[in-house]
Amino acid sequence: MRKFYYLKPNIQYSFTTFFAILSAMEIVLFGLLLYIVENLNIHRSYDVMLYIRFSIVLIIILLFSGFNFWLGMRLSHRIVGPMIQIQRVLERAIKNDYSSRIHLRNNDYLYEIADKLNLLLEKLDQKSKKLQQDSNEE
Repeated sequence: MRKFYYLKPNIQYSFTTFFAILSAMEIVLFGLLLYIVENLNIHRSYDVMLYIRFSIVLIIILLFSGFNFWLGMRLSHRIVGPMIQIQRVLERAIKNDYSSRIHLRNNDYLYEIADKLNLLLEKLDQKSKKLQQDSNEE
């Protein structure tokens, strides 16, 4: 059996590439900041240098972690937001209200699913209206 690493390449490839580049940039920036700190504090005692190194490493880790958390939340909203919209529209459709449509923001994911569901809702809405007209005519 052949393995497919990307089930949705247009979404997954952009995520993995983005996070690989982000990780590489963070590692380079981390090393650069440590190098700068090392060269600025040459005339200090070993204990003070150890304390400074530890403090700088801790601050950098906290900054990168905060940034990564913020970025993760921002990107997850691009997926979860459309899921919530789709769920709301489907709940209305279950109650025989086919008039609502899914409207996504420009940077959201799941456009393919939203477009197909909108097409399905459009057809269901047309059939529902036709059935109502036919029953009114009788």
